[in-house]
Amino acid sequence: MFGYDLGVDLGTSSVVISVPDKGVVLNEPSYVAVDTETEKILYAGRRAYFLQGREPKGIEIVQPVKNGVISNYSLTQQMVHYFINRVIKNNIFRPRVVACVPALATEVEKRTLISVIIRAGARSVCLIEEPLCAAFGAGIDPIHPSGVFVIDIGGGTTDMAVVTQGSMSQTETVGIGGDDFDAEIVKYLKEKYSLLVGMRTAEDIKKAIGCAVERNEPITMAAKGRSLKNGLPLVQEVTSNEICECLQPLLTQLTDAAQVMVERMSPQLVADITSSDLLLTGGSAGLYGIDTLFAKALGLDVRVIDEPALCASKGACVALNKMHILDNYGYEFKTKEDVRIR
Repeated sequence: MFGYDLGVDLGTSSVVISVPDKGVVLNEPSYVAVDTETEKILYAGRRAYFLQGREPKGIEIVQPVKNGVISNYSLTQQMVHYFINRVIKNNIFRPRVVACVPALATEVEKRTLISVIIRAGARSVCLIEEPLCAAFGAGIDPIHPSGVFVIDIGGGTTDMAVVTQGSMSQTETVGIGGDDFDAEIVKYLKEKYSLLVGMRTAEDIKKAIGCAVERNEPITMAAKGRSLKNGLPLVQEVTSNEICECLQPLLTQLTDAAQVMVERMSPQLVADITSSDLLLTGGSAGLYGIDTLFAKALGLDVRVIDEPALCASKGACVALNKMHILDNYGYEFKTKEDVRIR
């Protein structure tokens, strides 16, 4: 092999990298541990993720990507460089990269992302919208002529799109994702039980007992944190239906946005999505009952893709093999000259 082609999903919560014919080769949280004096990263990924809330003096844990876009250029570049080097190891050839980008990202945000990835070690970059990559990763053929409704629920944003013939005919981005679910759980426990928990604890609660619809047989979990009344440790039993209740306002915003999308579709697209499944992808698509929630709200058959968090990166690999088709829709590789990198 003379070089690598990489499919990269640079998300708010995780970085997933795939290689054609090999599949997913890296799946790490998009967190970095930073030396506060030198502003250089000490380590990235899972080790930094588990250190959040437990940082020793002189170290700060940072998410350099927020709501699907880069919030810290230098740290994002260092993080991507670290992960790409883990994949390509000692290969002297710089890789081509197909990277996912939020559906409604601005031109400035796109140019910044290309610049970061090239500075991190890529020779050229092609950006493809997240829901389009998710559709490819879910098994939708890029030349499929019928419309398919895809909802990608990530860590920072939710991208919705109707994909047809290798492009998007309808698209919407909602600024709600898995991190917002975690923050809502923190807020709920604080207001109801005067219990202060960390974001990692809230995420664990979401994954263990969180649900989008009430369970017939509720399950419970012990939430551990600090009492706001006396500052001492406190353990509180929380039920799955309580978490469902606290997440409903955010979930309602997602279903309302999906309904608005359906209302503005052409009659032919509505006929297409009615005869096929609505596809749910993204890390937060694993929330219990979220397929049932969207099915009731939209009156459609809904399917959660296997390993939904890896779907976009897998789709980026599909795009690498189908660039001769995507070229027709304006997708092309950009080099450092195209984004005026010095």
